[in-house]
Amino acid sequence: MPAEVALSDDVRTTAASETCHDPDLQQFGDPSTLDVMRWIHHLSPAKVVRINADERYRVALTFADDDFFVQVNDDAFRLADVSSAWLRKGGFWFKGLFPAVTAEGRPALTRHLSQMLERENRTLRDHFHYVLRKRCAVLGSAHGSTPNKLVVLEHARELGLRTPSFSVSNQRSHAEGLVASGGGYVTKAMSDGLYLFDATESKTGYFTYTEALGPQSLDGVGASMAPSFFQRYVDKAFELRIFFLDDQFRAGAIFSQNDEQTRVDYRKYNDVRPNRVIPFRLPKAIEDKLSRLARALDLNTGSFDMIVDSQGEYYLLEVNPVGQFGPLSEKCNMGIERMIAERLVAREH
Repeated sequence: MPAEVALSDDVRTTAASETCHDPDLQQFGDPSTLDVMRWIHHLSPAKVVRINADERYRVALTFADDDFFVQVNDDAFRLADVSSAWLRKGGFWFKGLFPAVTAEGRPALTRHLSQMLERENRTLRDHFHYVLRKRCAVLGSAHGSTPNKLVVLEHARELGLRTPSFSVSNQRSHAEGLVASGGGYVTKAMSDGLYLFDATESKTGYFTYTEALGPQSLDGVGASMAPSFFQRYVDKAFELRIFFLDDQFRAGAIFSQNDEQTRVDYRKYNDVRPNRVIPFRLPKAIEDKLSRLARALDLNTGSFDMIVDSQGEYYLLEVNPVGQFGPLSEKCNMGIERMIAERLVAREH
């Protein structure tokens, strides 16, 4: 019986690799991933190899005879023996395979060599993921954690989902017109925005949030600015965080509008007076449209962010293939970690 090996790329943990049989899992980071591993250990004798992209590790990799042979530190396996894989954070697991090359005194050649090595790395990465999907059941996206937000909104509209109207402009006059309209707008990053933990002695976090668009937003901005994303603010009754796995949905309603601190962006957590979060059952019509959108985006798991306005209309804001699901699972008693583990061990031989 081939050993099942679940692979997880997680950029917020401290362990280079571990197996599910390690009794001291609590020493490592990212509680959600660790909880999934505990459930795998409970449900199956499968071996688990965990690879963390932000840690130093030794990797040996050979492709031959239509199979990849991989060793990460002391864990060795063949993709042919892997029954399922979890791409927790997407992207390519193996960092530093191509060392940097510098042609001293020749900056143009150095840049060209770096670009060439990146193309080599991309070719290997794409082939690895192709073989991985051919060999086993893969949960998650190899395309990374940031689907194009604007493309997602276009797809959503095509499928009949409401989205708040938006615009992108590099002209201050456009933003001034939105402010003057009195309609209420917010501005935020078109991609993921800034989300950085400084792990040095400063232990500082840097974040950007969704912000209300007002005259103060344009202080110091010239007539021409960087292209900026503006979206109409929808007066919400509550917002939804929706975890999906294949065509299964688990939703929680967040009453963030009741607190001025979290009204525009609930991520500005109020630890003194936390938002109320309760389980929520999505209408079947909304689930069907979200399933179609996930398939259009080639996603089999992730999270949707939606809001419900005071008239009961549903609006999609964005999709996040790798968002943190632990708080939703815990607060609403949803057992999401077990859902993921059951999906990963379903293909056990």
